[in-house]
Amino acid sequence: MKLGILGTGMIVREFLPWLAGPDCPFTVQALCSTQRSAPVADEMCEQYGIPQRTTNYFELLQWVDVIYLAVPNLQHYRYAKVALEAGKHVIVEKPMACTAAQTEELAALARRKKVFLFEAMTTQYLENYNKIRELLPRIGRVKLVQCNFSQYSSRYDAFCAGETPVSFDPECAGGALMDLNVYNISYIVGLFGEPNQVHYLANMERGIDTSGILTMEYNSFKAVSMAAKDCGAPARYVIQGTKGYILQKSTANWCGGVTFHPNQGKEEHFNLNGGRPRQAAEFEAFARALESGDQELCQIVCHAADDADSGGRERISAVRNIHGKKACYRACKAENGSEGTAAENGKEEYPEKGYREDFPGRQEIKGNDNNEVGYA
Repeated sequence: MKLGILGTGMIVREFLPWLAGPDCPFTVQALCSTQRSAPVADEMCEQYGIPQRTTNYFELLQWVDVIYLAVPNLQHYRYAKVALEAGKHVIVEKPMACTAAQTEELAALARRKKVFLFEAMTTQYLENYNKIRELLPRIGRVKLVQCNFSQYSSRYDAFCAGETPVSFDPECAGGALMDLNVYNISYIVGLFGEPNQVHYLANMERGIDTSGILTMEYNSFKAVSMAAKDCGAPARYVIQGTKGYILQKSTANWCGGVTFHPNQGKEEHFNLNGGRPRQAAEFEAFARALESGDQELCQIVCHAADDADSGGRERISAVRNIHGKKACYRACKAENGSEGTAAENGKEEYPEKGYREDFPGRQEIKGNDNNEVGYA
């Protein structure tokens, strides 16, 4: 199937060599960029043999079967909605949208249009993550789960100097929770389902969570999820049980090598990802779902529920709700005394400030009087 890419940022540059290569199940047909990034897009198309390039999103939609959205968080919902309405399959970078309501709206639209909607959450598809699922029964009853994704942001110094980079802009769905902790949340929810209670304790600077601790309460154990953009620390993911523990020393978006430490016996080491780009497994899963034509399979695959039982559907619901921050930011506001931004409050309307002027579609996306489509 023909794939169109919207965006020329870091994640596209990281992934494009594999995506445009012979092992990818999709054919990269076109790349859409902003006017400002057009020279970069030209270079990428020439280097990787991408036939078509445009700065017109609607033109991109006419050329391809599947759209991959790699744009800032706040723009996911609008671009995904337009593509779904055009009858295109959509792969959208995490988080799928800024609120649970937006996510549910997009999912309903995809079902109505009989097309597929995927969230590109690498964690759920990686072979090492599947190995963790397999190992869980061997550690006995789970008692504690710890996740730490702390990465000093290259933009934090500018933020401290008074600038407002997109990744630290509360009106653009930035912050540690939305940028990094979503991986930890997906990691935990993909294994254990939706928690009974969620609390978010954030370090707030100028209205944005630069770091924070998310606690998740389950029936018989507790999970702690830490993420930071204002300081760094070694990644550490530990699942502790009555018969042993599982240890991973890499961030959730990579899911590196896994070690099983039993209370009795020798520890066991696994590293099954195969050295490919971290996005490869998810795109292969998306292609399988598209080839099968089974939307139920699409939902299950996309949310890491390999079986079609009720437990799988519960996990789907949990990922949607928590990724949409319905619980997390509500707790954040209550515990930090913040009124919250438009994104935090789940509003459908966003202030114009949320759209950077050099990003296509910063206002309403619509066609002109000649039915030619482009960016407003």
